[in-house]
Amino acid sequence: MLPINNYQIAIFDCDGVILDSNQIKSEAFAHSLPDEPPELVKKFVHYHKENGGVSRYVKFEHYFKNIKKQAEYSGAMNAALNRYSVYSRNGLAQCREIPGVRVFLESLNAQHIPCFVVSGGDQIEVQSVFKERNLAKYFKEIMGSPLSKKGNLSVLESKNFLKKPSVYFGDARSDMVVAEEFGLNFIFVAGVSEWKEGRSTCRQENLPVIEDFKGFID
Repeated sequence: MLPINNYQIAIFDCDGVILDSNQIKSEAFAHSLPDEPPELVKKFVHYHKENGGVSRYVKFEHYFKNIKKQAEYSGAMNAALNRYSVYSRNGLAQCREIPGVRVFLESLNAQHIPCFVVSGGDQIEVQSVFKERNLAKYFKEIMGSPLSKKGNLSVLESKNFLKKPSVYFGDARSDMVVAEEFGLNFIFVAGVSEWKEGRSTCRQENLPVIEDFKGFID
């Protein structure tokens, strides 16, 4: 792993990387389907955990189309999205930060290393929560769904922000894959990740694994 001050930019996922919100999101997906068969909801939450970093819009469509196999589901999906948004928004506002992340962000800002959020969460929601929690000031841009992470990184690339070397802090397989696709150095933030094979996969790939950000500031 390069010394942090060697990187041109730093990109952060949100859930599990900046905010300890993975469990909140899993609970939000379950609570958003109160009238659905419990065995299908269980499969859905498992799907969510196995596909970290994918937007809620894709996940709910997968539930109704592929798990429940419902022919017409636009109304039910919109209702589920609305319930999810309320539960998720409240949880993001109240959950703890990943240890050390705020001080680490302050250090990056002091070194004039631009920081970006590229999240699978709803962009407006993440921007609002970060503003409320006084985190927005650390980031040049805060990006999320409905664009995918690949889509948002393509936007940054088109603006010539993805200067090399750059680092991507993520906690899901999708983060690792998209970082590799764009030539970004990936660092796996493992402390509260729901990616069960994350540690072993990253060690096999010789990718750095950290629990949180305290190691950068001690």
